[in-house]
Amino acid sequence: MGHIDFDAENREQVAMAIEEKLILVKETVSSREEIIRKLGDLLYSNKYVKDTYTQAVLDREVIYPTGLQARVAGVAIPHTDTDHVISPAVAVATLQEPVIFKGMGAPDNEISVDIVMMLAIHDPNLVVKVLRNVIFILEDDQSLAALQSATSKAEIKQIIENHIKTLSQK
Repeated sequence: MGHIDFDAENREQVAMAIEEKLILVKETVSSREEIIRKLGDLLYSNKYVKDTYTQAVLDREVIYPTGLQARVAGVAIPHTDTDHVISPAVAVATLQEPVIFKGMGAPDNEISVDIVMMLAIHDPNLVVKVLRNVIFILEDDQSLAALQSATSKAEIKQIIENHIKTLSQK
């Protein structure tokens, strides 16, 4: 199991599991709800989250949407309150065809999303730090393009780990 440090700026360890069993490659889905359910099921079946997690993410997505448009891809980072999480992890999906998420901070905007990074954060004090560091990947066109073209779980895991490692060296 790999762990990634999501707080390079303060050099604090915010280790989150990133495992191949939490990654979906070129997944075919018809809606944001479907991909949220699939990633939520992966996190739940691997004991990272409680049975309330997936519905809580779906409910939160309606009120606080998580779609973000980067230069080379649409990305969504669905998540929910920490009380639904057992231990920290990130589930990742690249999509065969994009699905529509509403825009973060701009719910009237529709974002065509190719990459979904669903966060399970266990500590309320870490939510903003983790989100900030995940958002940094949106500014890295090379990493996003590599994620879009990745064809294996191992490749996706390596791209994310390399990106986080690069952040920690800045």
